[in-house]
Formats: sequence, C-alpha cells, structure tokens
Amino acid sequence: MGKRRRLSSSTFAKLFLTLAAASLLSFSGLLYGAIDGSRAALTQQKAEDMTLFVERTGQYLDLYLMNIRNTLIGLSDRMEGLRAADRDQVRQLLQESVRRNGGIISYMYVQFGDGTIVSNDQLAYSIVGHPSLPDVFRIAEETPGLVNWSDLYYSPMLTGPTVAFALKLRSGAVTVLAEINTPQLTRRLYEMLQVSGQGFALFTGQGSVVSYDPYSRIVPFKPATLPPEMDETFVQSLIGGRNGMSRVEGATGPLLVVKSERNELGWYLVTLTDERDFRAGSRDVVARFVGIGAISFSLLLVLTLFISRHYTTPLNRLAKQMAQIRGERFTGPYLPVGRSDEIGRLSRSFYAMLGRIRELLTTVRENEERKKELELALLLHQIRPHFLYNTLACIGSLAKQHRVAEVEETIRSLIGLLTYSTRKGDYVSLEEELQSLREYMHIQNVRYGGAFRFAERIEPGLAHVPVPKLILQPLVENAVFHGLAPRGEGEVIVSARAEDGRLLLAVRDDGEGMSAERIAAALADLPRPVDNDNAPEAGRTGRLQGIGLANVRERLRVHYGPQYGLAIRSEPGRWTEVAVTVPLGPSSASSAGER
Repeated sequence: MGKRRRLSSSTFAKLFLTLAAASLLSFSGLLYGAIDGSRAALTQQKAEDMTLFVERTGQYLDLYLMNIRNTLIGLSDRMEGLRAADRDQVRQLLQESVRRNGGIISYMYVQFGDGTIVSNDQLAYSIVGHPSLPDVFRIAEETPGLVNWSDLYYSPMLTGPTVAFALKLRSGAVTVLAEINTPQLTRRLYEMLQVSGQGFALFTGQGSVVSYDPYSRIVPFKPATLPPEMDETFVQSLIGGRNGMSRVEGATGPLLVVKSERNELGWYLVTLTDERDFRAGSRDVVARFVGIGAISFSLLLVLTLFISRHYTTPLNRLAKQMAQIRGERFTGPYLPVGRSDEIGRLSRSFYAMLGRIRELLTTVRENEERKKELELALLLHQIRPHFLYNTLACIGSLAKQHRVAEVEETIRSLIGLLTYSTRKGDYVSLEEELQSLREYMHIQNVRYGGAFRFAERIEPGLAHVPVPKLILQPLVENAVFHGLAPRGEGEVIVSARAEDGRLLLAVRDDGEGMSAERIAAALADLPRPVDNDNAPEAGRTGRLQGIGLANVRERLRVHYGPQYGLAIRSEPGRWTEVAVTVPLGPSSASSAGER
C-alpha cells in the first residue's frame, strides 16, 4: 500500500505540475500584457504631462525675456540725456526698475562712455566689486540698440551664477545691464512643476546649467558640495540627449527625460521623472492579478486531485504490476484485469507480451546451453583423433631415440593441454590461456624440429583478466599451419593490451600472409564435422580443435554481443595478424562468474 501511495502521489504531482505550468504560462502572459499596457498608459500620460510642463515653461521664459527686454528699453529711453555726473538720478532709476521687477532682476548697472558704472546698490557694488562686469558689458557692443544676453557666469553681488541682459543705446554713450534673479527663477520653475519624484534642469545654448532643483532625490550630485552641484557625467548625458523623450540613469535608477526644443533665448529645459512612479502605478493591477491567480491555483489543485483519483488509479495498478517484473523477474502473481477500456486492453496486451518474453527467454537459454554442449563435444571429439595420434607418434619416435627428457617434457605438455581442454568452465585467466599456448607450441616444435618460435608481449597487470577458454589456440594453430608451415620456419607473437575498457588480443606470424579473398573466406567459414583421422593436418578446415575463425567470431558474439569480435589484417608474403576484442574490467569478471 505504501508503494501504491507513492506511485499515486508521483502521478498526482506530475499531473498537477503539468496543469500548473500551462496555467502559469497563460496567467503570466495575461499579467505581463496588463502590466505592460498599464505602464505604457502611465508612461504616455506622464510624457504628456511633462511635455505640457515644458511648453508652459517655454512660454514663461519667453515672457521672462520680454519683460527684461521691455525693462531695458524703457530704462534706456529715460536714460537719454543723462551723464555720469547725474549718478544719483541714475541710481534712483535703477532702484525703481529693480523694485518693479524683483522677481526677475536681481541687480542693474549702467556704464557711461568714460567707463563709469552705476548700480542700483552702489554701496554693495563699491564694497564687493564685480571683476567680470566690464567683460559682460561687451556683449552689447556688437549690436547697439538690441538686447543681448550672456552665457552663465558667477556674480559676486548675487553670490551665485547668473545671466546678464544688456542694451547699448544707439547714441553709444550709455549701456544698460540687468542680471537675472536665478534663485527666484529656480523657485518659480519648481512651483510650476509641483509633482513629487520629478526634477528639472535649465541649460543655456552653450550647455551651462542656469537652474535646477538642488534638493531633488532622483538627481545625482557631487559629494561634499554646498549648494549641491549636479554630477558632471549626469549633466553631460542630459546635454547630449536628443530632443523629446529618452532615458538616463539617475541616483535612484532609470529616469524618464523630456527635453525641449530651444526657445527664443537659445535655452532648453529638461524634465526628469523617476520610472519607479510608473511601477507604483501598476501595483494595484499586479495585486488584483495575484489574487485571481491564487484562486485559480486553488481550483486547479482540487481539479487535479479529482483527475488523479478518477483516471490514474488503474494506471497506478498497472505500474505496480510492471514493478513486479523489474530486474527481469517475469513471473507473477498478476492482478486480474476487469476493465474493458483502453487501460484494460493495454494491461492484457502487456500480459501477453510478458508471456511471449518468457517463452523467448526460455528458448534462448536452452539454445545457449545446447550450443555450449555441442561446442564442447565438438572440441573433445576433434582434439582426440588426429592431433593426439600425431603427438603420440612423435613421443614414440623420441622414445626409440632414447631422448628421455624430451619425451618427458612432451608428455607433460600433452597432459597439460588435454587437462586444460577438458576442464569445465567457459572462462579462464589470460595466463592460463597463454600457458596452454606454450604447451601447444612445445608439442609442435617437437614434431617439426624446433622450426617455430613463440613470443609473448603482454602488458603488466593483465595476467588475471578473464577470457573465453580456447579463444587463442585456433588462432595460433592457423598461424602455424597456414602461415609458418609452408615456409618451414617462422615466429608467432601473442600480444595483449588494454584500451578504453577493452582487452585487445592479437596473434601475429611472419609467414605466407593472406589475400583479401582468403580473409573473407576464413571469416565466412562455419564449423562443420570433418574426418580428421584421414585428412592431412595442415589442410583441415578447423585445425587443432576443428574450430575455424568464423566459429571464434561466433563465440565472441554469443558471449559478449555484436560489438565484440575478430578482425584480420595481412600483407601477402610477409605477415598476418588476427585481433580479438573482449571486455576488460568488472563486467568481464562478473560475466565469467555468472557463466
């Protein structure tokens, strides 16, 4: 029951996650569209408000210029005929003009042809001085009779930056100059804005900052400056920005910037708004959607639970039955199938498939066992008659020659070879297989007068690797009888090395070699019974055990699968090499143990 609950919970979780993901994608799309539309509407509204403010400010600056121009022209008319000697009268005229335009003009000056300068506050001017004033008066020299204005400069009278407007009378004897009241201009612009989270900056045509809000929280300022001065990099980003709406990085994050066209003064205004105001405006939309989403997910959870209980119970039962055959356990008990729908048909088909698999496994297992028995019987049948006869005949010949030591060694090799061949088990260590080859080559050298040499090239650590029994003897025998015997002498080399989890075995001889046609024929040769008692040993198909190369290849396929096998390389007249590939490592050892 516990396992069944886990299967049900797993199915429920997957179903819920699938439906939740689909719902979440749809909900996210709707939420994104709503928020994006809300932000777009807020951005549009904010941009329109800022544009309206910019237009109103431009109109105000145009009126500002007109008032200053009218003030200078009216004062110049009243200055006609006055001289430097009339200093008190001139000062009174200047004081009267400043009183009438105190919200615009801070100080006024008159310069006569002899260089005398009179101010509306003559005492302060005499004490503080104004070193920049003579240079500022020169702005009126170019166009007498017209009002001209300077770029931003520092005024010691105002103790701050300001801009001067000047008018030179056509007579050329008198020049009237007025410095604007920049603090009052800043307050007026701030009052016109009156929106929290906004800022502004007024620039001259040369890029100098005439006015800005020194207490704005969204504008980055230089550290340790009083009054606060805007950061130079930020100022340059505003100056270099295009006219219209754009975005820059401010002290609190991205800012929406609206920059006006130049007005009659050649100045332009920049308004700033924190983009977080737009996000704040969309919070209500997000909150409503989150509430709707919570309700939707609750309903989705209930719906998913209903679907899981109603539709997945039979699937859980089938999964439990499938779990019973995990690990190739194809035996019951199986739960009865009482459904006639698709799930019932699926269950019945599954049981039919299991029955067929059991039959096939039984057949394959019986065939493999039969194949092993036939292979061993064929091996024992073919090793007895001709090879044993020839070897015993050789031993008899040695005995007649009283070569006792050689008789003893040959008998020992024959006993070892027969013992090894008839021993039970499909797998042996590589060292045991090599020892049988040494005994076999010793017998052949006794028979052929030591004409054949035998060498081993085995990487260290491979001696105990399991390999199929008698997998190399057919290869060595073929090398002797097909490669070396026609020449009467030669060498057989057996090598072994590990590579990429595989054991690579090779038998190489320096004999006659093989053509491509003979290689193909050797690989295609199937084991078949032959009369070994009457056939010459060098001409038999199977050689020592009657097991040809094709049989070796088939044994490898049966033991390890089609990815392992046998390959032949040769150069006719010079050499032949037969390579065998088997698994290396724990898989090989475990296979050997199971078999």
